[in-house]
Amino acid sequence: MTEAQAASANKARYLIHAADSAPLADFLALADVDPEIDVVDVIGPRDQPHTAVVEISPDKARLLELHFRSTGKPSQQLTIEPDQPLSLFDSTPSDPMM
Repeated sequence: MTEAQAASANKARYLIHAADSAPLADFLALADVDPEIDVVDVIGPRDQPHTAVVEISPDKARLLELHFRSTGKPSQQLTIEPDQPLSLFDSTPSDPMM
């Protein structure tokens, strides 16, 4: 396994959300030049996106979370959370008779 493949295997998907599009645009500009951040998708109107789906290492996610908490004025402008896969069917039955 090459070093690039090993680094890619250690990455997971995270959602980065912004209440306002300006902080997200700033983050996306940074992500363009940071080799540790792979932008998978941007969600929202083209001129005002509100969420970015990124692939990063868990360590990078922790660093970004700390950075977002310490620099968001007056409150957190960016938040990060693991991307949870959506499923049409839940793994546990909702009918107690099943």
